Amino acid sequence: MNPLIERLTAKGVEVTEIEDRGQEARQKWLTHFIRPEQPTRLSPHLWEDIVAGTDGCLVRTAADRAFERVRKWKAILFFQHSNDVLELDLTQAKPLTRRDLIVETMDYADVYIVDPAYTWTYVIPHEADWGPYFLTKFGTKGDH
Repeated sequence: MNPLIERLTAKGVEVTEIEDRGQEARQKWLTHFIRPEQPTRLSPHLWEDIVAGTDGCLVRTAADRAFERVRKWKAILFFQHSNDVLELDLTQAKPLTRRDLIVETMDYADVYIVDPAYTWTYVIPHEADWGPYFLTKFGTKGDH
């Protein structure tokens, strides 16, 4: 994860590492972005749930553009298989791109970014042929 933190700090992002909060972040993400009426989770990755049944999810270039446009003062970055969480202060940061956020290590390979109120999320899956995805809470296309 150190290369990720190095890339973020090089872009002017203030990074605070928090251990043992990944499960909490993943559960909160499910609560805010997966419709309660969706069937019980069967997929091993959270991002598969938004692919399978969430309306209003932007994909690929549209997702990248939405992430670039969304207001980002602070954000939370977490992973599918790690309990590490990064709190990001983006107030002095240069614009971030998908390339800045990609992590090669398997525990950190699926990257989830949300605002602190969990109103939007940007997801970069480990599989290059899928995503990235951008979604606002329950697929609403509100003011970003």
